[in-house]
Amino acid sequence: MHELEAQQTPDDAGDAVLELLSTMADRGTVVAITLFSGGQVVSGTLVGRDRWLQEFVGRAARGGGGGRQIAEQVQGLFRAADLRRPGDGRAPRDYLHLLDAQIDGLPRIAEGLLWRGRISEVAGWSLGSL
Repeated sequence: MHELEAQQTPDDAGDAVLELLSTMADRGTVVAITLFSGGQVVSGTLVGRDRWLQEFVGRAARGGGGGRQIAEQVQGLFRAADLRRPGDGRAPRDYLHLLDAQIDGLPRIAEGLLWRGRISEVAGWSLGSL
């Protein structure tokens, strides 16, 4: 079995294909994706958790005010989650991380966002961005 091959089929509970894409993103693959989640269309660049965190921390720290404290606290949360990983060190594939995300509506609601969402909350998706 290939190392990246999903342990379940795409028709099992959850979305094995999104979990696979998340795994690939954590290993450096970058892909444009459009998601339907929570009644919204979200489009952006799927990246790994660590790259998303790095961008989040940078933006928060540059934001002034309490931004640096927010960045430190969020980094601490991610480090604590890393310590709770199973013995093999693999992160659970519960979340997708997008850079330069846009939330679409009429008119476009927001763009240039960092977006993090639960895989289990994604109702549908497509490769490519809007």
